[in-house]
Amino acid sequence: MTIHLPPDIESSIQAAVHSGHFVSVDDAMAKAATLLLQRLNQEQNQAKQPAASPAEAVPKHKPIWEVAADIRNSVPAEEWAKLPSDGAEQHDHYIYGTPKRPAS
Repeated sequence: MTIHLPPDIESSIQAAVHSGHFVSVDDAMAKAATLLLQRLNQEQNQAKQPAASPAEAVPKHKPIWEVAADIRNSVPAEEWAKLPSDGAEQHDHYIYGTPKRPAS
């Protein structure tokens, strides 16, 4: 079999042989042909596989802000209404039982 390659590719292969990466040009071309066949087989196998369904395309884990939003949305409105309106200012009082600080 005779293979005609562009001069730049041929010189690159010759350089790889001369540097010791391959025993001969035939060895280099055999390796190249093997890699080409592997790639073609991979492409053929991927073409045979069915396209991923939308459910499979979704990441397995949600970002933390979406998890937090889901939790917030699962709490009924009447439960949110029971929370103190000064919870952020007086968090030490509600968490640790310390006396409330004077309102600023």
